[in-house]
Amino acid sequence: MEINQWVDELFEVFDVDKDGVINRREFVELIDCLLQDKGIRMCETIFHRFDKNHSNSISKDELKQMVIELAL
Repeated sequence: MEINQWVDELFEVFDVDKDGVINRREFVELIDCLLQDKGIRMCETIFHRFDKNHSNSISKDELKQMVIELAL
């Protein structure tokens, strides 16, 4: 699966309120899914690392960067 398609699918699933960004609650669910047994405590650190514009949400571009760095 191509990275853009994967990110689109992740957004479709985890952007529950369909506002075009991943908020903290949605992010916790996303990280839990991606990291599974590695633990949810890493969420805050990861969230801050990839919330480049400090908007307290993760844009699709920020999520793409996160997937590239963490999952590939």
